[in-house]
Amino acid sequence: MAGQNGSCSEDPGKRQAILEQVIRTFAELGFRGTDVQIIADRAGVGKGTVYRYFKSKEDLFWAATYEVMLRLDRHVFQAMEGVEGACAKLRASAMAYSHFFVDDPQYLALFLQDIAEFRGSGPESHRKHREKMIHRMGELLQQGIEAGELRPVDTRQTTLALGSLLFGATALGSHLKLMPVARMTEYAVDIFLRGIRSDVSIEAEPSCLMESRKQ
Repeated sequence: MAGQNGSCSEDPGKRQAILEQVIRTFAELGFRGTDVQIIADRAGVGKGTVYRYFKSKEDLFWAATYEVMLRLDRHVFQAMEGVEGACAKLRASAMAYSHFFVDDPQYLALFLQDIAEFRGSGPESHRKHREKMIHRMGELLQQGIEAGELRPVDTRQTTLALGSLLFGATALGSHLKLMPVARMTEYAVDIFLRGIRSDVSIEAEPSCLMESRKQ
């Protein structure tokens, strides 16, 4: 079976075991502080074995961030299963996003390094995946608009704004610790949803906030 870089990969389980140590090591030591030998030692394989699966240190980093992206997306979309209504789905996805990083801070550490070391640039696979997720969330927004639950908005810009809001609440909340990250996310997303709901007047109590108080 061909590996990520076209090389022979006889053991997918070994590649996954290496990848787990890649995530752990970059999160702990940072990109610049990580040596491939450390990853190999932690994974219990030779350095040459690591390079059979991943061609470079940078390739290791992008494989790790891509894996985290996949895990995040699965977590978020699973949280929306069985939830009715666009507003409720968006709220469920936002809270799942927050808990994903709170429950495993090493994931957030990798995303912050992406920004610090590479300024958010990445391989084409990452950009394509992000566009796919933007499209899926845009479809959810469009469904809410067509159902009359959400007011007409630019679905792409709204998706990007929500993503920025969630990342900011998570990243700043984790470092500044002014309030629990989950609570900060909950409050921020409820205010956001108030702005795009079609049935909320400016003077009215945000219905999503009312719902959150009942929980």
